Amino acid sequence: MVKAKQHRLVAIGGGGGVSQVILGARPYFEELTAVVAVTDTGRSTGVARLIGDIPAPGDLRSTLANLAPDPEALWPKLLQHRFHTQLLPELDGMAFGNLLIAALTQLTGDFAQALALTAELVGQTAQVLPVSTANTQLCAELADGQIVEQEFAVRGLQKAPIKRLFLAASTAQAYPPVLAAIEAADLVVLGPGSLFTSVLASLLFHGIVGALQQTKAQVVFVCNTTTQPGQTDGFSLLEHLRQMVAMLGPGTLDYALINHSPELPAPLIAAYAQEGLILLQPKAAELAQIAAWGVKPIVADFVEVTANKRILWAKADTLRHQPALVGQTLWQILVAQNGETEADCVHK
Repeated sequence: MVKAKQHRLVAIGGGGGVSQVILGARPYFEELTAVVAVTDTGRSTGVARLIGDIPAPGDLRSTLANLAPDPEALWPKLLQHRFHTQLLPELDGMAFGNLLIAALTQLTGDFAQALALTAELVGQTAQVLPVSTANTQLCAELADGQIVEQEFAVRGLQKAPIKRLFLAASTAQAYPPVLAAIEAADLVVLGPGSLFTSVLASLLFHGIVGALQQTKAQVVFVCNTTTQPGQTDGFSLLEHLRQMVAMLGPGTLDYALINHSPELPAPLIAAYAQEGLILLQPKAAELAQIAAWGVKPIVADFVEVTANKRILWAKADTLRHQPALVGQTLWQILVAQNGETEADCVHK
């Protein structure tokens, strides 16, 4: 494939959302960088963190596997393989790739190098970087004044709303290659994914927000399709945007991709609602307020419709975005911003 110009995209967030964005953007961008959250403390990832004394490897592992040239090849499948054992409860459900990254970190003494070696094993098609190599914990102050520590508690159910996020190590630095990628990007995409524990958590590392404020790239927020129990219970679409704008500061966010799915099957919406995942449908007043903040809302039916809810290991699923439509929309933003034509970006 020959393109008239180089196009660079950086996607920041959790493993699932970043993978969706990168997969959708592949036909349009020559240089793709996934910047992945590192503060997860879920079961498998949490155990691997303790074993290796490392930042969270889980989202990085799944991103590397999802973005492999052939996700069904041996190494990507091996990274995602989970042990099943009743004899060692700590290893039941453990993803092999998490242990591999922990072992490679001990072997090399360098978490980033361990990830680079893992990328070589799967065949890297996009640059996959940790947002930071600092091994720190996500914390939150709740609306009732309580302080909770570690990501698992921050997203815990039946607690007061999250008032403020912070890192246990307040001086934890962003990984320098991430800052360089943001500076060189044409487009930086935040989300979709867990608003507090993936997307906003990634922005807490020192240097990230400043880089986003200084970059010449267009900054785009892909808003979630539903609320998420333990994080955004009762949130409107506008509140999702309010949190992002408050974190980034005025004038930093340029676009918001907002889902509007008026024809989803009622039984499917109800099935998600029973688990506390309430479909977000934009209202005219909300879109007007978003525009008043200087953010351009782009509204479309982004949902990838499935016949039934997906069953995930130890996680609640949500209504996911169509990667192809997200990628096409991001490319159109770039074309409009740069005054390019469709001939400047040739589909693979």
